[in-house]
Formats: sequence, structure tokens, C-alpha cells
Amino acid sequence: MIRNTARALIIQDGQLLAIKKERHEVGVYYTLPGGAQEIGETIEQTLERECLEELGIDIVEHKFICIREYISKNHEYSFILKEVHSVEFIYECSINATAAFISSQADIGQIGTEWIPIEKIKQGISESDQLSITYQFPETTKDFFKEYFRNQSLEPYRNKNYES
Repeated sequence: MIRNTARALIIQDGQLLAIKKERHEVGVYYTLPGGAQEIGETIEQTLERECLEELGIDIVEHKFICIREYISKNHEYSFILKEVHSVEFIYECSINATAAFISSQADIGQIGTEWIPIEKIKQGISESDQLSITYQFPETTKDFFKEYFRNQSLEPYRNKNYES
């Protein structure tokens, strides 16, 4: 089954907002806020609902960046996420700077939220050519983040499709 998902790229004051999760197979890992589209929902409604559920906040504005396909069998964690094919719509989002995060419906395994300093991610890119946020991010998405964090620009990726 193929499912549509919406993901929020939220960067504020030099930090990336991530969902902190834990699975016994891989330990602690991070994902972008977001999730699966429900029947009757637009993808933008999905984005708004998922941010409200996972973060407990409303997004102030959003701008489409790109589409990425995640096909689990092509990745190192295929033993965990079997037969997942997700078409991800990634949006650059803004939130209220004073918002408090109170999740109303945390995902299974969600243990919190965390602001990850961009400098920490850049350091991970330069030292090992991999991001510290690796779970569910295939090479094409890592490349997307590498470009953004190196150049602070999303322009090379706007309105493009990435398959992995």
C-alpha cells in the first residue's frame, strides 16, 4: 500500500525541531514532525493536524519544498519497517516562537521533541558525511539536508521530486 504523508521542516533561531522517538531495535532517533494523510483530508490539512497532534501547536505558515518517496525495502531499517512505501510532501513551516509543546496524540515510540542545533548537524555532515538524524532519512533526504545546512538555501530543492 502506498500512503501520502506530510512532513514539517521547522527551523527557528538556528535549530531544527525534531520528534524524538525510541525503538528497542535502534535506540533513540529523530524524525521530522508529520504523518499519514487521512481519507478526505488535503495534504496541507494533514500537515496541520499532525503538527497539532505531535507537537501540540498550530503552524503559522507553510511553504511546499519537495516530494520524497520513501520505499523501506531500499534502506538499512527495512527489517523494522517492512513494505512501507510513503510519498512524503515536505513543507518549510513557521511556528509561534512562544509556543509550548504539549502533544495531544503522540505517535507510538514518541518520547518528546527536541530542538537540534544546526551547527551540530553541520558538524555531523562534515565529520562523517552523515547526519545525526538518520532514521527514515534515505540518501536523497540526507542530500537535501546537506544542501540546506551547508548553504542555508532550499532553492535547489523547491518543487522537485526525490525517490529513494
